[in-house]
Amino acid sequence: MARIVRIKVPAPFLPGNTSCYFIPDTIPALVDPGINTPEALQSLRDGLKKCGVGISDIGRIILTHGHSDHAGAVGAVAAAGRAVVFVHCRDRYWTLLGAEELSRENEGLFHDFFEKAGVPAEMAREKTGVFLSRLRKRFTPVAGMELLKGGEVFSFDHFRLKVLHTPGHSAGSICLFDETDRVLLAGDTLIRGHIPYIYTDLKSPAGLPQYRGLEQYERSLDLLGALPVRLVLPGHGAPFAGHLEVIGRIKRNRARRRQRILDILRADKRRRGPASGMTQFEVANKLFPSAVIDGAIAIFMIISEVRSCLEMMEKEGLVASAVKKGNQVYSLSSGHHPGDLTRDSVSNGG
Repeated sequence: MARIVRIKVPAPFLPGNTSCYFIPDTIPALVDPGINTPEALQSLRDGLKKCGVGISDIGRIILTHGHSDHAGAVGAVAAAGRAVVFVHCRDRYWTLLGAEELSRENEGLFHDFFEKAGVPAEMAREKTGVFLSRLRKRFTPVAGMELLKGGEVFSFDHFRLKVLHTPGHSAGSICLFDETDRVLLAGDTLIRGHIPYIYTDLKSPAGLPQYRGLEQYERSLDLLGALPVRLVLPGHGAPFAGHLEVIGRIKRNRARRRQRILDILRADKRRRGPASGMTQFEVANKLFPSAVIDGAIAIFMIISEVRSCLEMMEKEGLVASAVKKGNQVYSLSSGHHPGDLTRDSVSNGG
């Protein structure tokens, strides 16, 4: 049998099927069990059965990050065989979002997120309720977890996997690298044909007084770009080679997206003059006009992405922000000039 076996598990939102990875071993392991739906759990059971094991045989579960399509079923799978669960310390909160005892806190966090982003009040209440209801269904309770920080090594019968902390998609995203065979389990940090969104962390990650997801993600891409990776096993889609090409494409896409946001703010300034300024929600509607109100999860993802770009550009001095009536409002900075993101930065993914 192969060292690592991919099992496709359905997820009810883009980018579709989650790639879970089973590692045959004296202590059988699973990287990302998928979401907590009957269809996903049955697909996982079927995939493990083809490998000659059941869910109750799993002894270790390693989460590449805490989002529901990767970690939602972790409680159910862990409980079946008393598996030890490993997650990065900065994503522990994500894996607990479905817990009933956290509902009140979660409600406040999500409502504040939507309000600050400028989502209309009625829509903010609706999206918060829908989001929390889905989280409760898509996560199973976790009895306990071992927390990772990065740098740890998991030893298996025939190889080892080193934990690489690669924040960006989430604050606690990790990759697992087999340095001998040069295989990278990348979670959602690297996906071919898909640009990973940068998710907002509703609570400041432990030890990070100010967390900028896009800034962290670009550093993570640089880290992975320096590795001699032969094959990537992504969190969605089939394994692929040529990770440098994928990294370059992601960087170019990110630069184009930030330039597009600057163009949107420039047009707003021409239209409204000194009174210019746009909320994250308004920018999101311009950037993704057909998608921004397509469901609670979509609106959270898209506003998170816009927010990460704006935070990065504010640090770079390209935009300025102010709080108006509870909303974070962004405009071009006073020293702003056309061509802020140069042709070189766009073409090279700067």
